[in-house]
Amino acid sequence: MFWAAVAFPVFLLLCIAGDSPFPLFFPFIVFLAGLSILLYSRLFGEDVPVNKFQPQQPLWFAGQSNNALPPAAETGIITPSRREVRTAEVVRPPSVTEHTTKLLDND
Repeated sequence: MFWAAVAFPVFLLLCIAGDSPFPLFFPFIVFLAGLSILLYSRLFGEDVPVNKFQPQQPLWFAGQSNNALPPAAETGIITPSRREVRTAEVVRPPSVTEHTTKLLDND
């Protein structure tokens, strides 16, 4: 129906230029097609339920919801009373090939 309203002035000018009412046939058909689709959807279309109980949050608060985790209790700041973990002191596990090589050396 919108496109019929947009096209109507263009086809009206064509009617005036051609001195014939025939060009108005096209926007009229488009209007009738839009009207029939609208009436069909009103009569036979399914109603979409509207949930009125769910509040809408503005977009800038979309990241802050009730499902978010609480803030961290410990931020990981190293204080003089807390010793820093040194990962270089951790013993490396033996590789898979070391055990096999030791077995072959025993034979």
